[in-house]
Amino acid sequence: MLVRGWKLPFFFGLTIIVALLINSTGARDGATLGMIKNAALGVRPPVDNQNHLYVLDGWGRVHPVGASPALSSSTSWPTKDIAYSLALFPDGTGGYVMDGWGGLHPVGSAHPVDSGVYWPGWIGAREIVMAPWSSSANPAGYLLDADGGIHPFGGAPAIAGNSTWPGEGVARAFVLTPGSTPAHVAGYTLEGDGGVHPFGGAAPVIGNARWPTDIARGIVLLSGRRTFFVQGYTLDYSGAIHPFGGAPAVTPSAQWPGQDMADSMVSWTAAAAGSPGGWVLDRHGEVHVWGSAPALAASQTWPEWDIARGLAGAGSGGGSTERLILEARPSGDGWGSYYNQRDARWASAQVGGATYPVWKIGCLISDLAMVYAHFGYKSVTPATIAARSGWFDLHGAMFNSALNVPGHTTVIVRDPDLSWIRAHVAAGHPVIVGMNLPTGGTHFVTLTGLNGASDFWTNDPWEQNAMHVPFSGDWFDRGPIYEAVAFL
Repeated sequence: MLVRGWKLPFFFGLTIIVALLINSTGARDGATLGMIKNAALGVRPPVDNQNHLYVLDGWGRVHPVGASPALSSSTSWPTKDIAYSLALFPDGTGGYVMDGWGGLHPVGSAHPVDSGVYWPGWIGAREIVMAPWSSSANPAGYLLDADGGIHPFGGAPAIAGNSTWPGEGVARAFVLTPGSTPAHVAGYTLEGDGGVHPFGGAAPVIGNARWPTDIARGIVLLSGRRTFFVQGYTLDYSGAIHPFGGAPAVTPSAQWPGQDMADSMVSWTAAAAGSPGGWVLDRHGEVHVWGSAPALAASQTWPEWDIARGLAGAGSGGGSTERLILEARPSGDGWGSYYNQRDARWASAQVGGATYPVWKIGCLISDLAMVYAHFGYKSVTPATIAARSGWFDLHGAMFNSALNVPGHTTVIVRDPDLSWIRAHVAAGHPVIVGMNLPTGGTHFVTLTGLNGASDFWTNDPWEQNAMHVPFSGDWFDRGPIYEAVAFL
């Protein structure tokens, strides 16, 4: 009886422990069972993605990395930074570009498919991934929205149990477990503070890094390692890579302490199980190796832009959005200095006695600073104008009396005729125009010259690096002109 009394609790407890571990391993991502099912379905693992790796830019163009073959893309937006994510089939032959409204656009071998959601008044789409069983003939995948909603497309089954944050816009990335099948889809959503939230019955992760603010930028899972816990990595905005679930520590080849520079990450599909690796994309388009992955060269970079929007390899997806505050970037041309209201040098400065910062209401301030610079007052910047509290009312609106440059005459016209504007620009006079935007609100830009018979060259203080760009085109911040300010 004593022996039985001892053995029974022992084996009973052991059974519970084993059951919990099996459940943890199974619920973790269904990897073992899922891979068996995938094998039965004829699904192959992703190809070696070092030869199927691509960078998406914000205008919708897809750029090969290293020796990856070029992929044709079906859509681009020359004057809109609206392409937010790229995802590829496991065979790397094609996939989709996702725009910020939720539209999907074929790349390579992919055929048109509808995401099932579209938000023309809300730029709320964040990222897409393709399912492990997807192909050009079966384009199944999922779209993550900014609030955590996960939307199936291409025949993919609906997902259950995912976390959402209505109205917060904190969803940053998501990943499917490699063992997901049409009968059972599981995975994780990454929140901006580093939270990793399971869905579809996936087990919770342990040991993931957390932050008090929006720091997290990417997530990958490890496969092929025999462990009791879900393993993987999260990427923070400065390029540091944080293991969870007991994943081995890895060394990134680039970091930017305190800066929001890291964009997205991909794991190397051909890495040895005990030696993971992959690549990180920065916002300028450079591709940086981490862990055991081979170094690869990007085919296109943009040193002065925050325009790289996603890194995707065979069987993976990645995406991002533009930063609100841009890197400090002194620039100009023969006309004068160019100033952007979102430039880190003054973006957070308070406008006059108001509580609003320059980045939010400083378009006219930045335009006026550019006019000053054009006339030789190079020490005047948006920061110096914003500091003149007597030039603004309590809401931050600039008084007409402030629209003066020493030695020059200012002419302000409401509802100006286009011919009047053209005459002043043709005479070499800088003209600031205010517009009513289709989405509500107003915006001011500076016209610096004539661009043919029916257009103007423009310095736009909101769009990044928008110096000497056409006024016409499908810009977000263009609308009917309601006011013009000419400086003679």
